[in-house]
Amino acid sequence: MSFNFHEPMTAYELLAIVISIVALAIPGIQWIWKNWICKANIEFLPSGQVTIYFNRSGSYLSFGGVYKAKNKSATVTSVSSSVIRKSDKAVLDLRWSSFSSPVFRKIAGTYETSFETAHPFMVKKDDLSPVFVEFEVKEQDVVGKELIQTYYKTAEIVNRFPDISIAEAEKQLRCTSEYSDSFTKINDLFFWQPGKYQMTIRTEFNSQKETNIFEFDLSDFESKQLRCNIDSLLTWNLVLHFTGNMPNMNVIRKDFIEVP
Repeated sequence: MSFNFHEPMTAYELLAIVISIVALAIPGIQWIWKNWICKANIEFLPSGQVTIYFNRSGSYLSFGGVYKAKNKSATVTSVSSSVIRKSDKAVLDLRWSSFSSPVFRKIAGTYETSFETAHPFMVKKDDLSPVFVEFEVKEQDVVGKELIQTYYKTAEIVNRFPDISIAEAEKQLRCTSEYSDSFTKINDLFFWQPGKYQMTIRTEFNSQKETNIFEFDLSDFESKQLRCNIDSLLTWNLVLHFTGNMPNMNVIRKDFIEVP
């Protein structure tokens, strides 16, 4: 085949060259768009309920929903939360602790669910990834420290009176200075007062952040239900000693709404 560079190209030849160049450039353009221009975007679709706790781990909560990744897959590296008590602007800072399974299993007549330590996870493009996160307080476990003295006093009462009943043992424990001091200190740490709360969920993914803000409220009765857990915590070892079972702790489940 011979080429004559002295003759101008026809329109068809010029069009063929342009098409060839574009065809060769398309993969490169797509790679640049996918890796440099197009960014992942995550949308959180909440379940609509938050579970509120107060126990030996302190004041914390859990919530569930699904993440949806747009444009391309995304890796969620962290989920944190802060709760503002609107009455006095007190703030509770939380970090993710564990994932709970949305599936309950029935074992020996009892329904159980499984937990796993919170860890980064991937949300595939245009797919839904369910997640149920339980948080923990970022601060040191101050509630757990306050329980130690009452545990010592429980052992002392049980060893001194081996035939004592659970009702009498609880009565004696509640009359001690250890119980009174620990109750006062734990009560001061109690966060869930009656009123309105603002909950902020921060999701970190692909070096980006997504923030969702929700609101919920607690009634006076619901707050008192959680506060009753203080006595259950302080008498924990007594109940465990006499019954072999851990005491039931009150939890509150509340609907929440998203703030635009």
